[in-house]
This record gives sequence, structure tokens and C-alpha cells, in this order.
Amino acid sequence: MNSTHRALIRKHLEQNLAELIERSKTRDTVVETCADDNEYASRLSEQKINLALHLRESKLIKEIEETLAKVDHYDFGICDDCGQEVGIARIKANPTARLCISCQARMEEESQFAWAG
Repeated sequence: MNSTHRALIRKHLEQNLAELIERSKTRDTVVETCADDNEYASRLSEQKINLALHLRESKLIKEIEETLAKVDHYDFGICDDCGQEVGIARIKANPTARLCISCQARMEEESQFAWAG
């Protein structure tokens, strides 16, 4: 991976991070006063969805921040499991990917067998 790739990935990650932070700030996770029980139930359901989205966004923010810290290091784009190159196409599709396609597939397959067992 060359410096141009790293710069493009950094820019993409920084844009995604800014969008996630802004979206997270505006997400309403509080149920305020309601006119009746139906409105309360509706707002409560909406609050649960917003809270789940907020938790997901928080996790993504953390992943992006961790990836940004690694982008300029020599080991960025190296699989955490096997040590092989992750591949530029995979990194472009998912810049926070820490595993190559083979290791990711193996991990998912193992978790499916563990789930089924």
C-alpha cells in the first residue's frame, strides 16, 4: 500500500467519523412527555431503535478512531490473524477491516459451527 492509498483511506475515514459524530449528537434517545399511551408506546419504540443505533454508531466511531491511529503505521493493511496483506480492495470497501478475506471467512465459519453446536 502506498502513501496515496493511505491518504485516501485517511480522508475517507475522517469524513465517516465526522458524519457519525454529527449523527450521534443529533440522535434523540430520551422519551419526553406524551399525550397518551399510544404516543408513549410509539416514542418508547423509537427510543429503543435510536439507542441501538447510537450504540452501533459509538462502536463504529471507536473502530474508525483506532483505524485512523494505525493508517500511517507499517502494519496497517496487515491481517491481525495470519500477517498477510489484507488487500486494497477489501480496505477500500471496509477501511476498518483487520482480517484478510480468508481469515474473516474462517472466523465466521467457526462461529457458525460454535453457534450450531
